[in-house]
Amino acid sequence: MGEGEEIPPSGTEEWLKWLKGVLIRGAVALRQGPPPRSPLEVAAHAAIGHLVEIEREVGKGEGGSPIVVANADRLRPVYYDRLRTLGALSDALVTDRDKDALYDKLNAFADASLGQPTRAANTPPMAAATATSELLISTPDAPMVPMQQSAIPPESVPRALTTVVSTAPKFSQLLHDYIAVRAAAGAEKGELDTLRLRCDTWIGVMGDRSVDQYKPRDLQTYVNAMQYWPQGVTKRNDPEMEGKSVKEILEANRDLHLKPLKRKSMEDGYVANIKTVFSHGIPDHDYTYPFANVRLRWPPIYAPSARREPLSLSVLNQAFILGVQDRVLDGAMLPLLTYLTSRRIGALCYLCGEDIRQKYGAWVARTDGIVCENGVWKRVPIKTDESTTPFVFHRTFEEIGFIDWARRQNGFVFKMIHDYANAAKQTSKNLNRLLRRAGAIGGNIEVLHSMRGDMIDEMRDRKVDPRARRLQAGHELGDEHEKYGRRALTAADCRKLRNLKLPKDLDFSVFHGLDFDALAAGRRTMGRKTKGPE
Repeated sequence: MGEGEEIPPSGTEEWLKWLKGVLIRGAVALRQGPPPRSPLEVAAHAAIGHLVEIEREVGKGEGGSPIVVANADRLRPVYYDRLRTLGALSDALVTDRDKDALYDKLNAFADASLGQPTRAANTPPMAAATATSELLISTPDAPMVPMQQSAIPPESVPRALTTVVSTAPKFSQLLHDYIAVRAAAGAEKGELDTLRLRCDTWIGVMGDRSVDQYKPRDLQTYVNAMQYWPQGVTKRNDPEMEGKSVKEILEANRDLHLKPLKRKSMEDGYVANIKTVFSHGIPDHDYTYPFANVRLRWPPIYAPSARREPLSLSVLNQAFILGVQDRVLDGAMLPLLTYLTSRRIGALCYLCGEDIRQKYGAWVARTDGIVCENGVWKRVPIKTDESTTPFVFHRTFEEIGFIDWARRQNGFVFKMIHDYANAAKQTSKNLNRLLRRAGAIGGNIEVLHSMRGDMIDEMRDRKVDPRARRLQAGHELGDEHEKYGRRALTAADCRKLRNLKLPKDLDFSVFHGLDFDALAAGRRTMGRKTKGPE
């Protein structure tokens, strides 16, 4: 009903005609729908959506996207500034000289936000809403009612392009950038080669597109296809695989004559690397992460990983004997250190004499995560920041004389292993071979890492405080509540760990009277070692 419109008397013929006209106008308005949003409104809505998504990821805590959570303080001001700019533009008086450039920028941003085709250049943002014509609708019994309809351009006016042109980089470009960042940060060539191989399988299966052109379902499609990917494909000199594309390799192994990947390798390796590359470009290129909240359904071909099992005391004792017989310091002492400290081999390889000091009546060590090797400062390959927290030496190391000797060493305690390109990786291989010689079944079931679990179980059985167990093993503390308060072992913790009661059948006699200087000067020989008793 228009403002000031006179309503005829109810029940009269004029009133019925008036009412019919009102209903027709209402029906026309409903068919038209709401007016289109201006590009300013669309741009503001998109900026608000990005801010909401940032807060949603931050609110997830450890479950949020690492790249978004880590850069939240950097991303928030970008979108707040955009909102302020859009608000100012909506009220500003724009000169004719600036209108064309402003229209183009607003159109591009609004179209990208809505996923709409790119409009022709210099089209005013409100053109579609304001360029209208009057269409008169008449019925036999109703007055002429004006109706708004979008203007139809004459045939002489060229139509806007309907192809959506993405400005986001392709996946291969993001991969190249991410590898460059990792290389500059000190990542090793082998690690980068593995990353490149895994991400190349994504390109081989899903194609190399602009990153904003991938859909959430693409990740499930990739996982389904990769269930036929053979294990160790890069290590196998198989003529059947040589020169074949990713899809050809997958097709060749559909009968599974080659063992496929386990789920852990695909989930924590391939998929995790691909997600990281997608996340890497968000701060610079401002696109939406395509796999947020995607829940994968894993084909049954992806077998679960074998569960690690504890080492028997007989295997431990035999490993200690064979390690000493190898006459090299790392073979003799690192199995004992791994077992009694429950620390990762990557941290123990970088133990220095100056790291060892006395505290609360016990000898403790702390690797600070950065070492100087051959005049170059480098990062110790630790898994978490907690790996740099102090740990306690069991009194056994005092009794065999290792503490006194190690404290006198300048630099690394295990110097010879640093001749390897990757000290931790090669040492882990050497010690796992030692365990197999001692009777361990290997196969990622009874391995060097099992020693950590064995000692953690031992601490649990001896009623060591859960927080102290985590700190000693270099594990992350539990929930947020656990992370408050002390982040180091107490005096009581140190005394208990130093004097921890060990299984009575463990035999440390082989370590008494060792010449540590001679062991440190020893060199590994090529060829197989003598295998222990079956």
